[in-house]
Amino acid sequence: MAAVLIRSGREPVENWVAVFNKVLPDVECRIWPDVGDRADIEYVVANQLPDGQFATFPNLKLVAGTRVGLEGLLNDESLPPHIPILRNTDRERAATMTAWVLYQVIRHHRHFEEYAVNQRSKAWEHLKYRPPQETRVGIMGMGNLGTTVARALSGLMYRVAGWSRTRKDIPGIESFAGAAELEPFLARTDILISILPRTPETENVLDAGRFAMLPKGAYVINCGRGTTLDEDALLAALDSGHLSGAALDVFKVEPLPQDSSLWNHPKIAITPHYSCSGRAVFGAEGIVDAIRKLRRGEALTGTVDRSQGY
Repeated sequence: MAAVLIRSGREPVENWVAVFNKVLPDVECRIWPDVGDRADIEYVVANQLPDGQFATFPNLKLVAGTRVGLEGLLNDESLPPHIPILRNTDRERAATMTAWVLYQVIRHHRHFEEYAVNQRSKAWEHLKYRPPQETRVGIMGMGNLGTTVARALSGLMYRVAGWSRTRKDIPGIESFAGAAELEPFLARTDILISILPRTPETENVLDAGRFAMLPKGAYVINCGRGTTLDEDALLAALDSGHLSGAALDVFKVEPLPQDSSLWNHPKIAITPHYSCSGRAVFGAEGIVDAIRKLRRGEALTGTVDRSQGY
């Protein structure tokens, strides 16, 4: 019998097993590290296995990550290059990420933090804000998550643009693509949202030079990968007054060290890698679909392009 090996993340592994037992009863579930006969393992659901493990599964056909970030799989040299890696396109993750971003955008744009201060001092004051139609939001990273966020913000009448490696054709969303169009993208952005993956090209892409390209008073939101943002450059841009604030969910070192200057900065809102979450009942949907396609000999969609790193 074919088997799927599961190494769960935050979601209890029993939840993954329950889903697979229900929809793929002819596939045996094995829970890491109880591998059993390695020749039975055709599918692996995990973000990472100890070094060298993937090479020990002679009949491996598919590896599926349980989180959005796939560095643990892409950096494992024992994972044969012909084995497809399935991206996590969990619709619940897209929904939770979108909700987190909308909260951060609206919290900043509509001055809700200031209203909380006013409530404590019993100050009845209407704070003016720029209409959404005149507020330019820019999203870096226009994959499944970025596209979902962009459409939601556009539906709230914000002026939304996206920047990505290749040009996108999404109704109502202006598209910028490639290194040559990054500066004009940043120059038109009042609220910058990064949902970029971790690749060598995105390392510190948001540095002092890029922050300077944003209009004075711009707001920065990072919920992609902590490696994409130069934290020292962000602090300097905030302290100089060039940036008005930031909302951060991901960091270069996690958990964020207690002595980090980010914790106490008055212009920074922090959440603990919390923006995007999903349960096995939704995460398994794409994996099951991919397994069924493999069995029918059909081409897979939603797999990682290893040359690009995502």
